[in-house]
This record gives sequence, C-alpha cells and structure tokens, in this order.
Amino acid sequence: MLSGPGAPASGTLCAVSTAREGPDSGAPAVSRRLRAAGLVAWAVLAAHLVATVLWTAPGRLTGHDEPLSDQPVTTPAHRVLRAWMTPVFDQGWSLFAPEPLHVDYVLRVRGVWASGPGGALEPGPWTDATAVETRALMGHVLPAATERPARRLAAEVRAAYLALPDDARVLALGSTGGSRADLTDAGAPAAVVDRYLAADRALTAYATQVVSAERAAPDDGDPVYVQAAVVRREVAPPGAPAPPPDELTLGARAPLRLPGQDDAAFAATWARLGGRAP
Repeated sequence: MLSGPGAPASGTLCAVSTAREGPDSGAPAVSRRLRAAGLVAWAVLAAHLVATVLWTAPGRLTGHDEPLSDQPVTTPAHRVLRAWMTPVFDQGWSLFAPEPLHVDYVLRVRGVWASGPGGALEPGPWTDATAVETRALMGHVLPAATERPARRLAAEVRAAYLALPDDARVLALGSTGGSRADLTDAGAPAAVVDRYLAADRALTAYATQVVSAERAAPDDGDPVYVQAAVVRREVAPPGAPAPPPDELTLGARAPLRLPGQDDAAFAATWARLGGRAP
C-alpha cells in the first residue's frame, strides 16, 4: 500500500478501478465478435464465388471436356459442387458471354390412359408445363430458380439425350427408355448413360405430378403412361426470321413418384398458377 504525502487515497484507487470495469470494458470482446463474423461472411462469399466459377466455367478452363455443371451426376467434383449450387445458384457460362445464346425451352407433358372395353391406349391432351410455371415468375423482382424446373429439366434431358450415340438414342425414344445395360451395349459410355438415366427419371417423376395435377377429377385414376416432349426455340433478333423449333418427343414412361414428392402440395400450387381453385 502506498503511503505518505502525494499518495492517492484508497478511495481514489477504488474509483480508478471501478472506472476501468465500467460499460466500456466489454467493447474489445464485442469488436472481436464482429471481426470474426465479418471474416466468416467474407470466407463464405469467397467460397461461393470460387464454386460459381468452377461450376459454370467452360471445360477448357478447368481441364475437362465440359463444364462441371454439365458433367454426369456420378462425377465426384459434380456431386460436391451440386450440393451447394443447386437448385438456387445454378447458372450457365453463357450468362457471362459477350453475345449470350438466346434459347427458349418448352416442356410439354401428357398422360396416356386405357379406355374402352379392350383397354386401348388413348393419349390425353398436351400440357405446356413451361407456360404454367411462367406465371410464378410474374411480379417477382428476383424470381427463384426453383420456380422454373420445367425449363431446366427440358434443357438437361435434351443435352443428355444428344450426348448418346445414335443406337442408344433409338432405345431412349422407346417406351422404357432403355436400361443401363442396353444403353451401354449400344455404345454409350457409362458416365453418359448415368447422366441420361438420371435426367430421364427426374423428367418422368415431374411429368407424373403434372399429369396428376391436371386430372379433371381425383377419381380419374393414374394414367398407364406419361410422355414428355422438349421443344427448343432460338430467339431471333428483332427483324430477323426465327429458325424453326427443334422438338424431341420421348417415349412413354410408366408413372414414377420419387421419395419426398408431395402430390397434394404440387396439385394445390399447380391449380393456383393455373387460375383454378385448389
């Protein structure tokens, strides 16, 4: 303890100590937390930018034959990035091209029912799934990518189909789409086959839900088959003639429902977009 003249009294020492333990004493801890939060945010943003570049970059920039986004789902790099990029952040390299390719995809689906005493198969009318989904994008400044699966499925199925060799394409247009063994025996590489089968399966499950939602009454029953057609149209510049559309009609498929699909929720949303009461 200090003593003598000039030595501060014990009360003064207590006052000084109390001042240092006042409200400002927590400021360094708060600043450290803010800095840590800022570093985490910047790290997440940097990782997202790197993932976006790797996902969308042309294959020649990443040492592959095609962008990671277009590689088969069995590719390890594709699986890792797909978990983060899809379905919200997915996009193509053409977004950054000096002259982007103006292409529009239309997906049409229909059901095939058995009718009459002999059970003859009769196809129903085509439903433009793309047109119905477009209504979900109207009035939104930042529409979500999850609100346009029809276009994405159409583009993916067409690209996967065109990657098949000619003999495998013939099988893909059949009523079963061809098994993995059949498509491989037809000369298609295993990775290309896996990509096509995954796209075809997703499209069949989506078409099943659309056809189910379009039924006139719940007791109409499920169709015997569902069928999809992909139409690709190039959007011509103003004043230029538009080239004819390219249509790919896939073979009929047995209805398919994947785990996690909710027919009731899908039908309610579909009815709302179509202007009908759910």
